[in-house]
Amino acid sequence: MIESTEPLNHTAKHHTPSHRHSTGQLYWVTRGIIMIESEHMQWAVTPGAIGWIPAEIPHSAWVPVDARGEILYCNPAGTLLLPLLPCIRTASPFLQLLLQRVSERAQAGVHSPHLMHLEQVLVDELELATPALSQLSLPADTRAKQVAQLVLAGSGDVLSQPDLAKQAGLSVRTLSRLFMQQTGLTFSQWKQKARVLRSLEYLQRGTPVSQAALLVGYENVSAFIMVFRRFMGMTPGQFQSVVRC
Repeated sequence: MIESTEPLNHTAKHHTPSHRHSTGQLYWVTRGIIMIESEHMQWAVTPGAIGWIPAEIPHSAWVPVDARGEILYCNPAGTLLLPLLPCIRTASPFLQLLLQRVSERAQAGVHSPHLMHLEQVLVDELELATPALSQLSLPADTRAKQVAQLVLAGSGDVLSQPDLAKQAGLSVRTLSRLFMQQTGLTFSQWKQKARVLRSLEYLQRGTPVSQAALLVGYENVSAFIMVFRRFMGMTPGQFQSVVRC
């Protein structure tokens, strides 16, 4: 299944425009953050998570802070049991060790029965792994997606929902309906989670939680911590401990 491996080593602000690969990609980071976007989803890949991009799926990436990790390129013929769409999964300590072992064996060019067994265990573990919380659905409607991109860029912090809807040529009611139908979140919930994902860049740099909250539009730090815990399953301080280890 594994054709080759490649170190993932990007400096802050690196951007890769939309592209596709003839192979599937399993990727994970040991330090830093990588933001991956496909047509309908955006992910923040942090330590403790593993991403999957099937072959021929267009995607782009940008790196808010220095990132280190690994990429495994997978033969499409050997990935039939992996998801058909891009996704991000929580990687247990065992899965992380398994990824490292598979990578080491593949780098050594040892395509043995042992490696094949490890790859099968890897597929089984990925199937059992739970979806990571750091993912955000993007609306399919082009007008609503325009609003989503403004929010992700930070413009939504100074513009009200009526202003954002007007810029996209939508009524507030239509904008709300599109977000609920196409992302599963109300516009308010979606905007909250987008802010949380944006805050990861600052938290990764070591920015104090209170300052990170202000930078993504929260004047009340307690409210930011509550929303962060709801969407990420941990506090901002706990996140900082995880990504620094």
